[in-house]
Amino acid sequence: MKPNTLFCALLALCMLSACSSEPVQQNPAYEQNVASMKAMFDGFQNKSIDPSLFAEDFVDVGTGFEEVDRNKADAMQQWKMMTRVMDAELTNAIYLPGIDTLTLALDGSVRYYGQWKMTMGEATQSLMAYGSMEFNEAGEIRNFAHYADWTATFGALLAENPEIAAKLEQRANRSAQ
Repeated sequence: MKPNTLFCALLALCMLSACSSEPVQQNPAYEQNVASMKAMFDGFQNKSIDPSLFAEDFVDVGTGFEEVDRNKADAMQQWKMMTRVMDAELTNAIYLPGIDTLTLALDGSVRYYGQWKMTMGEATQSLMAYGSMEFNEAGEIRNFAHYADWTATFGALLAENPEIAAKLEQRANRSAQ
């Protein structure tokens, strides 16, 4: 056999074996998990976050400076306080599938990028954010990590709303006693 003929035969064999390889990996939980993420964000916007979206061992990952992680009860309480004093609207949201960081395989996790419009009284601030959620086998949110300068945004809103800042300080002082 001539070298060119052998090369062409090997190339054809490689192409045929590539065509018969397994299909691209699917990510069946992704759509359901995106719906759960959107439902959580709708809860922020409607001021009513559904606790059944979250696993009992849920962790809200503390991504801020010296911020601690929060469990489900603490996160729900913080979000309730936050939605009581301000309105939040997510705009320009983009949702993308996440991957297992060890295997690089699609794992049902969801990432988002978007802009939050935060309003307290007459003051409004916009905030670019990135976050990711992981889910358990039951489709409940297992953890949520989000990255943005929430503290500065909340501080800017409070600076323009001294009466709300005073009420929050009074509550904090009562809780500390």
